[in-house]
Amino acid sequence: MQLNINKNNASISNDRVAIIFDLSTGRYNGVDKVSGKVMIQDAWFRLDPGEVAWKDPEHKYKAEKIGSVHDKLGTGQKLRIWYMPVKGYDPHRFLDVTLYGDKDFVVLGWGVKNIHDYTIRVRHAEVLQQGLLFDGQIPRDSKVLRSGAGNERNVVEDTWEIDAHNGAMLTYQENTNQDARQTIVAGGLVYKEFAKSFLTHKGRIKEDMGLNKKQFEGEDPYITLSIWDPYGKEVGPGEIWESLDSYYLDFITIDPFDSLETYGQNLAKANDANPNAYDFPTLCGWMVSTKNLGEGMHINHSTALVDQMEKAKKSGILNYTLVALRLEPDYYCYGNQGDTQQGWWNDEYWSKYGALTEPYDSFKKFSNAIEKSGGMVFTYFQVSLPSNDFARKHPTWMINDDISLLHVDHPHHRPLVRYDYTNSDFQAYLLDMWKRLKEDGVIGIKFDYPETGWERNGGFDDKSYTTTAAYRKIFELSREGMGKDAFLHERNLGETNTPMLDCTIGIVDLQRVWWDASHFEPEMASKIGLRWFKQGKAFIYYPDGKSFYYNGEALPQVERRSFLTLIGLLSGRLELGTSFGSMTEEMQYDLSRIFPVLPNGQAFKPVDMFIGKDHPEIYTYDVNEDWKQVLLVNNDTENSTVLTPPLSGNQVTTGSFGLDENSEYYAFDFWNQKFLGIYKGSDTFKVELKPKEANVFSIHKVTGHPKIIGTNRHIMGGMMELSNISWSEKDKVLKFDSQLVKGETMKIFIALPSNMDYKKKKIEASNARVKVIENGDSLIVELNPKNTKAQNSTVSITF
Repeated sequence: MQLNINKNNASISNDRVAIIFDLSTGRYNGVDKVSGKVMIQDAWFRLDPGEVAWKDPEHKYKAEKIGSVHDKLGTGQKLRIWYMPVKGYDPHRFLDVTLYGDKDFVVLGWGVKNIHDYTIRVRHAEVLQQGLLFDGQIPRDSKVLRSGAGNERNVVEDTWEIDAHNGAMLTYQENTNQDARQTIVAGGLVYKEFAKSFLTHKGRIKEDMGLNKKQFEGEDPYITLSIWDPYGKEVGPGEIWESLDSYYLDFITIDPFDSLETYGQNLAKANDANPNAYDFPTLCGWMVSTKNLGEGMHINHSTALVDQMEKAKKSGILNYTLVALRLEPDYYCYGNQGDTQQGWWNDEYWSKYGALTEPYDSFKKFSNAIEKSGGMVFTYFQVSLPSNDFARKHPTWMINDDISLLHVDHPHHRPLVRYDYTNSDFQAYLLDMWKRLKEDGVIGIKFDYPETGWERNGGFDDKSYTTTAAYRKIFELSREGMGKDAFLHERNLGETNTPMLDCTIGIVDLQRVWWDASHFEPEMASKIGLRWFKQGKAFIYYPDGKSFYYNGEALPQVERRSFLTLIGLLSGRLELGTSFGSMTEEMQYDLSRIFPVLPNGQAFKPVDMFIGKDHPEIYTYDVNEDWKQVLLVNNDTENSTVLTPPLSGNQVTTGSFGLDENSEYYAFDFWNQKFLGIYKGSDTFKVELKPKEANVFSIHKVTGHPKIIGTNRHIMGGMMELSNISWSEKDKVLKFDSQLVKGETMKIFIALPSNMDYKKKKIEASNARVKVIENGDSLIVELNPKNTKAQNSTVSITF
């Protein structure tokens, strides 16, 4: 690490990246030290530009060495550059640049010194303002991808220009070198009080009216990275305020997959994010009760859901997974002059409006009954849709202490009177309520209409809050009261022009990516799949509940298995619009194949995202260095298609599996339970898929000895249900442990090397009856538990 300051310049660098400031202008460059390229040139740091930028006052600049940094991301150094206007009304401000000794990314932080005798409010920090891109090159084959949140559409676009919340990726090839690729990934890092955005644009910004209404002049290519809040942060007279929010920038990592995945890892690390895995299906009482999305069966009350839990228990699903049931108290304002359960949030009002019914007329009684049968209780809150009578009783708990518009009719999701989540008395009330619900046995909360808590105009009782901080407080209070193991779900659909943001990272576990919908379509998968670098690290994403029926008819098997495959592997959160009493054995069997869900930290990667498809068709998951799971998708809802992805080659340009072209691989088809033979690493993988079909394949490297290539138990082909797999070359013994399920025959498929004359001599299996079916180049080992309970079986096969 080097940090140098002299009269004219200041710089901070490690072996791979350098940020260099000109202290006469305050402008800075970002340099790729490996290639020597100036990746970002002449960037500035601007505060609160407004809609039309006035002429900048003269500035003085000063550099300071802040010193060593030891934080969650590593050990490094921080350089601070002061921007000090000589006259006018702008405050003094500083830009912090942090570099870590062995990392490719830069962290940009900021702060303000209020030099005036009155309070100011800062709203928009362009920590990298209009940096010139491409170092004189003309980019070729440019691609961008936004770091989407909630219901925001995110697809790979064939351009270098993008205006995105949260962050984005830009990758391109240089016009002068056909093989040279460059990638820039940037986005919010620490989230506390501000949102983030990423803008690449042609020409300087002339006017910015917000909501993507910008005017530009000129042709030069620029990048602007911003930290912002619609209401802003108050800074008192003479105060030096250092923002806790920061921005991440990587222009060194060339491979866009690697760059995005590294960003996702650091984003999660910086915000202590480790979303709770929804390792179970959740029955939605509301969805089942609707005719258009479910069955029109009124089960959205406590008594009916207890009955559903009994049906689930009898069905045998608990042999595979736990089950959650969600009760949704969603009585709206239309029926009783604006009076509802919302705000009261107690057993009396939930009973009054029909959610809690005899004999389970309290959440404690309801939860006890569900837990007794082996289930879990989730429920539902409307973020800021207060009941009129509650607002009347607590007017000072509302924004601006104002209830003057209670009498005005309005759509339920656009309330004119809303809670003030910064009010200390309301916070105490909420915290007590969350603790009570936890004590009553509730472990999961769906927050509906979260956009109603996005107070862009302030009106807070506590003036220290920004819009973003007040929004985060909604979920922080729930997390504090219910604990780290509670499941918190943000239905972030962007209604009423509310931005869809990453700002709840580290608090919320789950974000929804689709409107109310029990069907399945390709973009539901691709929205999640194209966020693989955040999936299971920063958030879990899911596309609303799903039903096994459509218009009263059972879905064809291929459609049922396909949406289970896509949700199970890309999302990991399955919400059901089909009651347990209506679920057939075949439906439940297929459902059980996706549990347990994938562990946090890694997700299926959309390897063909750069080769001209809105919705990826090829996803891979590295189980280990010799084993990949491959998910193939036909996004055509009308026609069959033949996919021919290459097994090896550059993934960015070919969408390959990323295997070794000089090796050979076994392939196994999970849903069809079929050994597909051996492929060379230089081959293509040819598969025909029916309309809407998704299937998963296990790809194992041929290593010259018997190898397990798949099972019938879990869609990951042995990753979840098998362990301690070993081969002894000396003793010619294959050993493994298998986790058996009560009442089910587990099948393990073993490929035999074609160049060796192995003949099975002996097989032993603890706690299980065993049967072996020989099939030429493979074996099928069938295990049945000896006892009525699930058992672990250690299997040893001597060849």
